[in-house]
Amino acid sequence: MLSEIFDLTAADPKTLQERALKLCEEAGEVAQAVLSATGAPGTAYKGLSVADVREEAVDTIIVAMAVLAQASDSRDFFEAEFERLILQKCQKWQATLAVDP
Repeated sequence: MLSEIFDLTAADPKTLQERALKLCEEAGEVAQAVLSATGAPGTAYKGLSVADVREEAVDTIIVAMAVLAQASDSRDFFEAEFERLILQKCQKWQATLAVDP
């Protein structure tokens, strides 16, 4: 899957700036879906469900991965950096959970 994301990113002419702005747009769509799915005031008319939240979350993940791919010099670096950063960030998250009451 990482290889496919790297290849698709390479084939897409968007700049890193355009991709980062697209990521912000996708994050907004996740927020909108969550608000609607959880019945936040003023969002019921959208009629979005938890399935929509999942779909928007995946869109956001794909664009975020494309940002990482575009900021990488090669497919091998992209894959290694993804694994390194995921491990590092998960360890940090785990450490935070361990200190929180």
